[in-house]
Amino acid sequence: MTTWKRRHRTALTTATSAALVAMALLAPQAAAGATPAQFGALPSAAGHPWDAYNYSPQSRTLKPVAIQSTTGSVTDASAALSGKSTRLSGTGSAVTFDFGKDVSGLVTLHFAASDGPQRVGLAFDESSQYVSTTSDASTGGPRSRDGALYADVDGATTYTMPAKNLRGGFRYLTVFMDSAGSVDLDGVSAYFTAAPRMQDPRAYANYFYSSDDLLNRIWYAGAYTIQLNTIDPKTGRVWEAPAEAWDNTGDVGVGDTILVDGAKRDRTVWPGDLGVEIPSAYAAFDDTESARNSLTTLYQHQKITGELPYSGPMMNKYGSDTYHLWTLAASWDYYQYTGDRKWVDGIWDQYKLGVDYISPKMDAQGLLSITQTADSVRSLPKGENLIANVLMWRVLTTGSQLAEVEGDKALAQSYAQRAAALRTAIDSRLWDEKKGAYRFYPDSDVYAQDGNALAVWYGLADQSKARRISAYLTTNWNDRGSTSPENKGNLGVFAGSMEVNAHFAAGGAAADQAGVDLIRRQWGAMLDDPLGTNSTFWESSRPDGCICSTYVSLAHAWATGPTTALTFSVLGLRPTSAGGRAFDFVPHTADLTFAQGRITTTLGPVDASWRVDEKQGTYHAELTAPKGSEGRVAVPAFGQQISVFVDGKLAWNGTKAKAYDAHTDGEYVYLEGLAGHHVIDSHRHDS
Repeated sequence: MTTWKRRHRTALTTATSAALVAMALLAPQAAAGATPAQFGALPSAAGHPWDAYNYSPQSRTLKPVAIQSTTGSVTDASAALSGKSTRLSGTGSAVTFDFGKDVSGLVTLHFAASDGPQRVGLAFDESSQYVSTTSDASTGGPRSRDGALYADVDGATTYTMPAKNLRGGFRYLTVFMDSAGSVDLDGVSAYFTAAPRMQDPRAYANYFYSSDDLLNRIWYAGAYTIQLNTIDPKTGRVWEAPAEAWDNTGDVGVGDTILVDGAKRDRTVWPGDLGVEIPSAYAAFDDTESARNSLTTLYQHQKITGELPYSGPMMNKYGSDTYHLWTLAASWDYYQYTGDRKWVDGIWDQYKLGVDYISPKMDAQGLLSITQTADSVRSLPKGENLIANVLMWRVLTTGSQLAEVEGDKALAQSYAQRAAALRTAIDSRLWDEKKGAYRFYPDSDVYAQDGNALAVWYGLADQSKARRISAYLTTNWNDRGSTSPENKGNLGVFAGSMEVNAHFAAGGAAADQAGVDLIRRQWGAMLDDPLGTNSTFWESSRPDGCICSTYVSLAHAWATGPTTALTFSVLGLRPTSAGGRAFDFVPHTADLTFAQGRITTTLGPVDASWRVDEKQGTYHAELTAPKGSEGRVAVPAFGQQISVFVDGKLAWNGTKAKAYDAHTDGEYVYLEGLAGHHVIDSHRHDS
């Protein structure tokens, strides 16, 4: 029992919620009223305990839930929350309404009366530290703030902000007097414009639920962040910035829905963000349409040379070898989730042209040497950069599989051989055996978070290297999360999303626990920070967690890596073939006692759950998969010799297979070819 207990000691931060949720497995209705600890209670569950964690609105008409502050002469500030009159009197008097979470859309104000013709201003902010009569920054111009909108009020008046001034992300709305008289405000609402193709914003295709209240909140906050970054392509940011205010009528892509990098800004397709965003959108919503439109948009703007954009319209930037590669890499993610052969057929010539464009930059040492240096948070030095080489390996590896789909066996073989050679060169030129990590550049003393994490997440690093990298990455943690040596020691949010997934990809008890611990530490800190939105994840922050600019987006898609990791790794459900016809159910349990959830494949939903009984030393899982699918199920051994039963019949006797081609690698017992509904149990031989 010693190994089992050490492996499954429960963190203090999860003990209370674990007890609550464990009861919910036996009686789900009992936990239905449990709600996350955030400002303002989330809606009560509609039959499932996990519904209580959903941040998405029940209606597209949103109303503020509280008053954040007032300035000057404001009478009955909270009256307007319930349709009664709040009076603002005198220039500069202001009331700030709090929507309780980050929201997106068009605000409508109703005034019952005024003291003659008056002028009223509206200002928007994501963080309470920047609440003012001027909005935080979203335009990218020379201004540090966006200014305000103004409504003319003369007696009973209804004002709706112009469509071009749609605000993509805000929690706080400040209404203030810009004239000397008074107004009676009795109605405040916002029309929610995110996720335009979702009839019901709360109706997620998938879900996640576990014994850890904080992890549940984080999964849903990541999903909500993705939702706010899913927009109508005709509501992107206009670039260049207007002379005043802001303009969100930019045409940023094809179709009716698209994935962009930030809700407040840039509201633009950025290829790097898609590397995190596409898996998260799939894990939460089974939304692949938005992903397809984003990728199609980037391919439509490919240069004749084969170069793909650094960013899509309206910014239309070029000059990044890494972001060129991100588009190619993300193309595989889309195909894996959908099996959309028609789409691949349509972009295949462009894909090959993209590979041909970047290939001449391979040098005599066998590495990619970048010349176009724009990147995620900085400009990279030219040369043999780690993350660029990992991305190149990923493109060649998955490109080989796409070439097989296209029936080009010669190209498939060529890409695969080049990928193998590149992997050898990366290990030879960039691996530091003493450090247990890859160098940023061959002569660098920096061991980058992003490239090392991606090498593990994407499977370039073998298991031995992967686990050493996982251990190395934890040495960069501070009390707020994981810092980026390649980015001035700032907290890695984009790179952090890669790191979270990397720990689980490395596998093993220590790495699995590191993945869970990092999610709790860094994403928990973001979610509960009183200066944040308490509902969404940020673009970036300083090592101490400071949001030091009004321009920083507090609902940013590249920060949603934990949503993918919790579904694909902690729960353990992930598609492994085109459209999810084949899938894995391989839990990384860490110190949790149970998890359950769903992914949706082209054949239908796959539902799974697992539960660990520490006292009894048993493991119980259930799987329901659609007809025609094929699952590989892994049963954790927890360092013990175990017997495994499927539907009550012995499948593994501790040493050899009895059914389902059972086999072991010492950490899991694997069962092949499961579909339909199955109950899987295991116990130690000494139980």
